[in-house]
Amino acid sequence: MGPGLQSLWANPLVQVSAGGEQSFALAVSGSVFSWGKNHRGHGQLGLGKRKPVVGSPQLVRSLWANPLVQVSAGGEQSFALAVSGSVFSWGKNHRGQLGLGDTTGTAGTGNSSCFH
Repeated sequence: MGPGLQSLWANPLVQVSAGGEQSFALAVSGSVFSWGKNHRGHGQLGLGKRKPVVGSPQLVRSLWANPLVQVSAGGEQSFALAVSGSVFSWGKNHRGQLGLGDTTGTAGTGNSSCFH
C-alpha cells in the first residue's frame, strides 16, 4: 500500500468513486475521504478552493455530521447521499448541474445544497 493510502487503513471502505480529476472513498462509518485535483479551483474535492492538489486521502470534514451511504464524482462536481436521504452537491455549477437553482459554484460541502 502506498503511503498516501495509509490514512484509509483504519477505515474499511464500502465504495470508491472517481471523476474527472477527483476521487472519493466512502468508509463503513459513513465518512468520506477525497483526493486529486481541484481543477481550476472549483472545489470539487469538498475541501475548499485553497488546496489545488491533494495527493493523499483527506477526510471531508464538512460532511462529518451527515453519515453517507453513497458518493459520486462527476467531471468537476461531486455529490453525496446521506443516510437521511439528503443529497449534498459541490463544485463547478456553471450550468446549474448542482441543483442549487442558480449557477454559482461552491468551494466545499459546507456551502452546498441539501435537498430532500
